[in-house]
Amino acid sequence: MQHSDLTHSMRPKVTLTACAILLLSVSGCGGSDVFGPGIGSGTLTATGAVSASGSGPALFQSVSSGGTSLFQIVLAPISQSANTWTLQIANYSGRLTAGSYTLSGLSPSSPNPTASFYYISGGNMQLFNSTSGQLVISSSSPSAVRGTFTFTAADPAGGSGTVTAHGSFDAQCAPGTTCQ
Repeated sequence: MQHSDLTHSMRPKVTLTACAILLLSVSGCGGSDVFGPGIGSGTLTATGAVSASGSGPALFQSVSSGGTSLFQIVLAPISQSANTWTLQIANYSGRLTAGSYTLSGLSPSSPNPTASFYYISGGNMQLFNSTSGQLVISSSSPSAVRGTFTFTAADPAGGSGTVTAHGSFDAQCAPGTTCQ
């Protein structure tokens, strides 16, 4: 699969995941967790070609299919506005343990994780994929993955401008999935 094909095929999955996170966060009730039971949280600040900041639910999951083992962390804001964002950190070689990792460009053959930042304004979505950066996972268990990230990202279609993003997450295992 070529880079552009992979990027194109990942967009609907991430958008659906972001919608699921938002629906879960809005419908969650009970417990002391601000986002509902089983929903983690995270923060993000992005500057550059677009600017965004906020906090929201954070989830993680591992999916294996066709010899690829995708591990991902997804973070999206809880606020519903005309301008919104979603962050996906993905690794195509399986679950990441506690440690420091280099964030590199999107590639299923890369041993390094990647970060994709989606910015939506007025119904238009801009995608920025990491070109460099660092992911630090401070703890990892079957129910939670915690850490921080900082990266620089560019438009994979060759558009102008870059985004620098940083933040933290306490991602919980996505409801309805089995995490290890």
